[in-house]
Amino acid sequence: MKIKEKTFEWELKEEHLNHVIKQYQNKCDTLNNILSSKYPFYCVAELYSDVQLSVFDEAANYLQNKSHPAYKSADEIKKELKSKSREYLVQYKEMSYKYQFLLNTFPELKQYIDDYEALKSLEFYNEYEEFKEYRDRVIDFLDKDEYSKLDEISRNQLALDRWEKKNKSNWTIGVQYEMYIDYLLRKEGVITDHFGRKGLNDLGRDIIGYYTNENGEEEIYIIQCKNWSANKEIHENVVCQLFGTAMEYEITQKDKRFTRVIPVLYTTTKLSDTAMKFAERLNVYVSIIPMGKYPMIKCNINSGNKIYHLPFDQQYYTTKISNEGEFYAWTVKEAEEKGFRRAHRYKGNKNN
Repeated sequence: MKIKEKTFEWELKEEHLNHVIKQYQNKCDTLNNILSSKYPFYCVAELYSDVQLSVFDEAANYLQNKSHPAYKSADEIKKELKSKSREYLVQYKEMSYKYQFLLNTFPELKQYIDDYEALKSLEFYNEYEEFKEYRDRVIDFLDKDEYSKLDEISRNQLALDRWEKKNKSNWTIGVQYEMYIDYLLRKEGVITDHFGRKGLNDLGRDIIGYYTNENGEEEIYIIQCKNWSANKEIHENVVCQLFGTAMEYEITQKDKRFTRVIPVLYTTTKLSDTAMKFAERLNVYVSIIPMGKYPMIKCNINSGNKIYHLPFDQQYYTTKISNEGEFYAWTVKEAEEKGFRRAHRYKGNKNN
């Protein structure tokens, strides 16, 4: 009987010893990976986790397998291990939430976090503003092979095509509709000033249009654009705001030459019955126009330099197209063929 007990005891100890040896080999492998890896972030995190857990594991095993086992103490250590594990899990979830928030706020960071080579390139930037200014956002829409193998025109066009298909924020959707309406107005000979996107300072005006009618009269259009889903309805408050901002313009700009000021609402959805009655009574012109295609590449001339801006470029929304020789291009090739080049501020001594 004693021989069997001793045999069983030695088998347990041998099993424990093999477990310890395996753990040791795993740690050696991890350490070698850290020493040989250019980007050891995951390996270091894994090693730290293993060390933390093994401290408790080995202590519990020792208490259970010594000549006079201390099962109660081993249980206490396991409880402490459980408590520590919960603490690490909370820390992990907190960091995970922060990570997701950061990527939702600055989606361009995703490639740099997921790609070790790209992450390493961040050491060339001193601050976040510099990072935004000098990096080429085309890489957000292309993989490494596409970016390195395609010529500049092809990769810029491919990035633009993919940007058009991606999901966009409500802000971007609104701006795109304003630009589409602006495009339609310019086709009809209306001179436009894209006034919106100034927060409360835009007074509810997205576009101001200037037009000379067939009688030679100068008309001013105060325009608001609403790109809403089909299941939403425009209510009378929108109509009232538009009427009010048109009247404010007429009063404050009375020294300018114009025959009349016309409030105009362009929308993708219908108005409520009450809103329609308000529009008729207040002489607010309403036009329901679905979103359509428009040339979105801004070809701008700045100090003699002919530069084009893609919608995801930093200066895109602040760039105005109004001077002679400036225009909106449908394709990157069209812009390039007319002598415009994309601003390459991200080149120089910065790495992509």
